[in-house]
Amino acid sequence: MRVSIRKQLLILFMPVLIGLFIASAIVSYWLVSAYSSESFDKDLMSSADSVVGRLRVKNGKVTADLPPAAIAILKHDVSDRFYYRVLGSKGECITGDADMPKPPDNLELGKPHLATVELDGKEVRIAEIKVDVDEPGGDTVIVQVAETTKVRTLFQQKLLASIAVPQLLVLTAGLIAVWYGVTKILTPLGLLQAQIRSRSQSDLSAVSDSDVPEEVLPLVAAINQLLSRLREDLEAHQRFIANAAHQLRTPLAGLKTYSSIGTEMNDKEDLKHVVKEIDTGIDRASRLVGQMLALARTNGSDQNASQKSQIDLNFIVSDVTAELVERAVLKDLELVYESSQEPALIYGEQTGIRNLVSNLVENALLYTPNGGKVKVQVKTGDHITLRVVDTGAGIPEAEKAKIFERFYRIDGTTGSGSGLGLSIVKEVANAHKAKISIENSIGDRGTIFAVEFPQTTGTNGKSR
Repeated sequence: MRVSIRKQLLILFMPVLIGLFIASAIVSYWLVSAYSSESFDKDLMSSADSVVGRLRVKNGKVTADLPPAAIAILKHDVSDRFYYRVLGSKGECITGDADMPKPPDNLELGKPHLATVELDGKEVRIAEIKVDVDEPGGDTVIVQVAETTKVRTLFQQKLLASIAVPQLLVLTAGLIAVWYGVTKILTPLGLLQAQIRSRSQSDLSAVSDSDVPEEVLPLVAAINQLLSRLREDLEAHQRFIANAAHQLRTPLAGLKTYSSIGTEMNDKEDLKHVVKEIDTGIDRASRLVGQMLALARTNGSDQNASQKSQIDLNFIVSDVTAELVERAVLKDLELVYESSQEPALIYGEQTGIRNLVSNLVENALLYTPNGGKVKVQVKTGDHITLRVVDTGAGIPEAEKAKIFERFYRIDGTTGSGSGLGLSIVKEVANAHKAKISIENSIGDRGTIFAVEFPQTTGTNGKSR
């Protein structure tokens, strides 16, 4: 399932903003309710104090001197219904609404009590206070005042709306800003996509990073590195094709020339010479084609990790040298193979390693003069080392860096080499993380090719 960065950012930010809005609304409602209730309760206690202030003692009895004007002041808000009652020390109703709820038995003197109760099917807020009437013949009384909660509820709702509506507008603006910001942030990615999509398959130039965000720079750098490798690989293949076409053209042209001459010859000896030249040309072309296929195979998928396994280099070198003994004898060369005393275990692709060994030994046999010697050694230690030592003319120091190029041959070199053998050696060595070194033999005569492979630690196929 593909993941959208835009959706992830919106999913991350929107719930946070909405959650903050809900939390803010809840906290605001709680604070508004607490503050408004405290304010209304103070007004209710003031009403109770007003009733207490109107208490009088007449004829030895406590009465409440509440004229209609005073009661009208207490009931100033017509939206809510106001109740009051004064109870004597024995619980008798002195004045007020007789159907008000009974006060609590543990009501303390001078300490007001507030509660929310139900009266006549309506929710009311009641304030009760127990006081002593400070007059001769006075008694202890309880004053109760109550009012419905319609006004305070409406006030809380309006106050909450005055807070929530601006917050909702801020939330909406925030969501719009997040949406716009995410879209704006992702715009460079869209431009980068359009830049890459508009390219042709042959355009492997670097992607411009001028308008790319800092966080995307590593991605662009990785893409440019990939394009650089592809560009180098494409250029190498183009050079290979051009060189291969040039190299094949020469032996094919020679074969065509000799075959044309041969059709017009009647002398048996001359015809035999032409056939021999054709045979030599075919051998040369076959070797060239074989080397080209080997090189192409070395660059191909056969060098991937799935084709590699643990192998003993001794066995491969032994097989290769055994196959080339006949060629060494025909040239009057001494071909010597010295194996290691211990298994020379390396992790690699068997066909590629065989091509590497074969090309090194064949190269030594090809350029070593008749009567010379070629020694092939396998040594163990911190690394597995393959050494091919010959008694040829040696390689000039200035040429050592060039001999691994494709189709490159040192000026004045004799023999029928294709110029691809050492290129194959280099490709195989790189694929196996091996190091190649070239040294001159004793007395600056001959060459020593040494290839160091990482040594494996066991049968798990992992190198150390």
